[in-house]
Amino acid sequence: MEFTIQELQIAGLCCRLYLPMAYHENEDRYPTIYVNGDIPIEEILTELVKIGVRTEFLLLSIKPESWNDDFTPWVVPAFQTGEEAPQGRADAYLSCLTEKIKPYIDAHYRTKPEAAHTALFGYSLGGLTAVYAMYKTDVFGAFASLSGSLWFDGFCAFMERGKPLRTDLRVYLSLGKKEKQSKNPRMARVAECTERVKDILLEQLEDKEDIYFEWNEGGHFHDIEGRFAKAIAWWAESGRA
Repeated sequence: MEFTIQELQIAGLCCRLYLPMAYHENEDRYPTIYVNGDIPIEEILTELVKIGVRTEFLLLSIKPESWNDDFTPWVVPAFQTGEEAPQGRADAYLSCLTEKIKPYIDAHYRTKPEAAHTALFGYSLGGLTAVYAMYKTDVFGAFASLSGSLWFDGFCAFMERGKPLRTDLRVYLSLGKKEKQSKNPRMARVAECTERVKDILLEQLEDKEDIYFEWNEGGHFHDIEGRFAKAIAWWAESGRA
């Protein structure tokens, strides 16, 4: 199955942009999904077609300079023995996303730029940064954290102390049932931390019906394209994309 995907350089970052087939056939404007990280766009779109979800949106995946540095909110000890400690550059990444990347896409493509039509998705640390973004920017109206690294040191406490910049958000959380079996004791807390994140958001956001938590089979790296397809289907089928 063929898709229109453009390779872009925006603000020094490598990006891939999916355009719907009808984009060049009409003058419509489209909602947009931004994704923290390089993802298998073709496979995700194929999954969406299989399950009957219309792919009438723009999707931009953004490859960070450094996954561990750009998708962590602050400096913490190394995740694994022998690794360097992540440098906590998520604030700088989000500033680039909201002040350079999104304005570029809105200026050069027919988007619906309002928050109600703009979503931010991410997987693993990219999912952590998606949730973190709720407390740093108001340009997105929907968020999805897939197998998000919500076990990250001090993150739940950060959420409890803070408040999302918008309270009319839609939020999708998902997790693999085996992820809590990680041999890394920090990462093994992911299930309890994701449940806690859900509970915090239920307290902080306006509409409890707009917070959805889905369990998936497998561990952290199982069926990534299928998990993205489920999240996009949730977003698109809500009728407010």
